[in-house]
Amino acid sequence: MNKRTRMILTGFLPIFGVSAVILGIGLGGRLPGFPGEVFRKITGFMFTPVFLELTFAFLGLIAVFWINNIRLQREGDEYVSLEIEDDQDDQQP
Repeated sequence: MNKRTRMILTGFLPIFGVSAVILGIGLGGRLPGFPGEVFRKITGFMFTPVFLELTFAFLGLIAVFWINNIRLQREGDEYVSLEIEDDQDDQQP
């Protein structure tokens, strides 16, 4: 597997994760008894007009943070330390 394929698969991992959560909640509604009722209620709330946008916005933010976390683990943080010399006096002409 080359570098480009690995990079694409790493980017798709959060998308597949969010899709698995949505499918898991939907399929959980087919469980018998109380767990099925709970998942059906969650599915009902998730797909009402106002909560639909909020749910997908929340899941999208989770995917973005997940991708950023993967990138930070791979590349390291971007903080730069600045060295300031105290010996020099700031003189303005």
